Amino acid sequence: MNHIASNFASPDGVVYRSHLWELRDSGYRRSALVLGFPFWSLGRDRRLITFLLDRGFLVHSIELGFASSDRPRADLGSLRRAAAAYADSLRERGLPLYLVAQSFNAAMVPAFLRRKELAAAALVSPVLDYPPPGTKMPRCIFGAAAETMIPRESLSGKPELLDGIMGPEAYTAKFSKRDLKALHSESPATLAPELGAPVAVFAGEEDPFVSAPIREALASGGAKIYSYPRVRHIPPFDRYADNYYADLGSFFDEIEVASARKKG
Repeated sequence: MNHIASNFASPDGVVYRSHLWELRDSGYRRSALVLGFPFWSLGRDRRLITFLLDRGFLVHSIELGFASSDRPRADLGSLRRAAAAYADSLRERGLPLYLVAQSFNAAMVPAFLRRKELAAAALVSPVLDYPPPGTKMPRCIFGAAAETMIPRESLSGKPELLDGIMGPEAYTAKFSKRDLKALHSESPATLAPELGAPVAVFAGEEDPFVSAPIREALASGGAKIYSYPRVRHIPPFDRYADNYYADLGSFFDEIEVASARKKG
């Protein structure tokens, strides 16, 4: 496996770190753009990277920093423009693009609406209800960020599975008040139809950040829902992780088969 890290300059001039993982042999059929969980860098999730490489994907990622534990480095609009520009840079390979948006990075999905090269979108524990539960708004109107405390036990029903990939302490996600207001006004029900590509949602039934109404709204817009009992916010690091990966693989394979039929 090769890993190539580089800098990507957004249209606004902000520079982000980007990543590519590939196998040493060729034969790639598709590209995956992974906007990962904010709790760790994607490179730590070896199972996901290997899973995608073994299925014929080139694996791309860009570190946008949304919902990071640091103060937001750019506003929501700028981050979405950066995500769209990065996706544009992948077109030269001519491969169909599969978006994997995890957790809070589902807020970037509107950057991919009606893209011709988008083959499918997998939304893993998509946080689309803002402000998230437990968010504390700043008292000072100047320069402060809203904060959401995320206890480790809210991430997995088997938190020991997170050992080695993240620390034992609670995670604090930070947002600007303006971004929270903008996200609050957006409707999850319109997300799948506006993407113009098949959408699947993978979420635990005990996820404190993906409520039943959000799942119902996504389903009403045409998204396919995969749910996991007694699973919290991170299905790949909880009970039934194998089921989650089997479902993710089935979804990708269904899209590829359907695409091959259209071409035939």
